[in-house]
Amino acid sequence: MFRRSKPLNIAKMKKLITLISLATLFLVFFTNTLVSAKTLKTKSDSIHVWCSPNLAEIATSWMSEYTHLNSEIKMGLKVIDKEAVPLLMQKPDYLGFFSNDFLPLVKEKPVWKMAVARNVIVPVINSKNPFLNKIQQQGITPDQFAKVFGVSSNQSWGILLDDEQLNSSECYCFGDQNVDACLSKFLKTNQQEIHYINVSGKEEFISEILSNPYSIGFCSLIDVMDAENQKLLNGISIVPIDKNGNNKVDYFEDIYSSYDDLSRGIWIGKYPRDLYENIYAVSGTQPRDGKNVDFLEWVLTEGQPFLFASGYSELVFNERKSKIEDLTEVQTPIIEAQTNTSQAGMILIFIGLIALGVLILFLVFYFKSEKKDAVRESLPNSAVFGEHSITAPSGLFFDKSHTWAFMEKEGAVRIGIDDFLQHVTGSITKVKMKNPGEKITKGDTFLSIIQHGKQLDIKSPVSGIIMEKNLCLQNKSSIINSSPYGEGWVYKVKSDNWLKEIKSLFMGETYQIWLQNEFIRLKDFLTLRIKPESSLNMQVVMQDGGEIKDNLLEEFGPQVWEEFQNEIINKPDKM
Repeated sequence: MFRRSKPLNIAKMKKLITLISLATLFLVFFTNTLVSAKTLKTKSDSIHVWCSPNLAEIATSWMSEYTHLNSEIKMGLKVIDKEAVPLLMQKPDYLGFFSNDFLPLVKEKPVWKMAVARNVIVPVINSKNPFLNKIQQQGITPDQFAKVFGVSSNQSWGILLDDEQLNSSECYCFGDQNVDACLSKFLKTNQQEIHYINVSGKEEFISEILSNPYSIGFCSLIDVMDAENQKLLNGISIVPIDKNGNNKVDYFEDIYSSYDDLSRGIWIGKYPRDLYENIYAVSGTQPRDGKNVDFLEWVLTEGQPFLFASGYSELVFNERKSKIEDLTEVQTPIIEAQTNTSQAGMILIFIGLIALGVLILFLVFYFKSEKKDAVRESLPNSAVFGEHSITAPSGLFFDKSHTWAFMEKEGAVRIGIDDFLQHVTGSITKVKMKNPGEKITKGDTFLSIIQHGKQLDIKSPVSGIIMEKNLCLQNKSSIINSSPYGEGWVYKVKSDNWLKEIKSLFMGETYQIWLQNEFIRLKDFLTLRIKPESSLNMQVVMQDGGEIKDNLLEEFGPQVWEEFQNEIINKPDKM
């Protein structure tokens, strides 16, 4: 009598079929690679580059030097107008170099782009300006710039500094139409309505600024730089821009002490976006061909010094390092064809045996573990988060300690941590809480959140006596992640002085503005505090001032958590 075999799980059958298919594709891929490698090799000595007219000079310089260093490489350059850009997107092996104004034409199409340089516009003054100290302490807001450059009769330092100064300010500008376009966006006015003295050359612009201590002007950063020493020209200072309009240069706005500090600040979003334009390498798909990847890597390293002569600024080291890692991670290696056909056959047989061995091993373990649950959790995705990802319910008060408070009808104040902090830490595995009856003080530790031994001490937003603690957090601390303002609350407190303490808390739009500064502080922390040689800090998506990797502290050990505690939690931004 025959025994009926146990029906094979359909899901497992699908997995098995998938594996066999992948193994087959694996063999086909390598067979095809060995056969066609010689053809690929013959194609790999040509690089096709298209560029916008304003980038022809730097593109030519790059290509000339690169072919000089790599004589086997052939490069062709084609200068195109805007209408031809979509055609480039249909040629995935071609590279383009374009500025911002060319990109809207391909916005709706799948396109790969990477910033390789910048044209930065800066406001500058004479270092002997009698108001220099005040300017460096409080900065000048975009609105104040607009009042002076927008109306010729308002050109005085009293308008710029919002005080009673009567000294007139001579306003200058030097640069091409891109400078005018950036200035128009920054001042939020038409180019025709901007009033300044237009000078004919860089030397004249510098001369006018140096000859008049009350002068002020806009120009490209590179025009007032000493290329050899990477410093500003003697006698010229950059005007700090007060982005948030609070009449002081805050910590996150203090980026003007050196060229490197300014470059880093631009990268992580501290500098006004309207005052610089990126120079992009563009392609229809992300470059995977060795020749294109090698060339772009060279542009980001040895090619950077060529930018100065063409009027563009280099990228900061960490930004270049991040982009190079992104390029090399996706590069697909090409196996070169062997001249000896028997050797190629041996390689193919060897690869086939490896694939077969892997398949056999898998089948053994697969059926051995048949009784185990086949459902696996998928790997977490590399999501990002930014200002618009953070939830902030109306009616709540928020503190600089990344906590919130809400007075309930019966008079108790419910408190917890905000959505920003749980996005940064990732999954919380344990909490240390105080007990009912204990007193907490605003600014002192009221909760410790833990992730597999790594800990942050969180400061209380209010003072008072704990009436109740959320016992659910001790059994399931991750509720703070899933519901920071609901089920993830921490304590109910009898406040000592609620009306006085809420004066230092944020609500609504004020909290959103403060969060923008916190994102900049976070990017600054990651840029400055994480060791440059660590590739983990490059998980942060900072290209062109972009968003940050969600749950980013999960990637780091206790040392970085301690630094985050000291630099972010213990030193809140003074808005």
